[in-house]
Amino acid sequence: MKVSIHAGQRFLERVIATRNYTCFDVNTAIAYLEKVLEDVVPTSRTAQFALPGFENYKVVYRDNNVITIIPKGDKHV
Repeated sequence: MKVSIHAGQRFLERVIATRNYTCFDVNTAIAYLEKVLEDVVPTSRTAQFALPGFENYKVVYRDNNVITIIPKGDKHV
């Protein structure tokens, strides 16, 4: 499962609660998310599921790509 740059940025901003980050930080977040999500097998082409280890956040997934990460109560997506 591939993780987009946008999802890496949203992970840092929303889950880790940091606004100042570098490209290295984003790449590290992407690598972390890919490692955490490597065993997740979505059952449909488009899905939302809880982020493992951070149950208050959802992963938005489409076509084998993590698009973004949103707070669990967010209804915008």
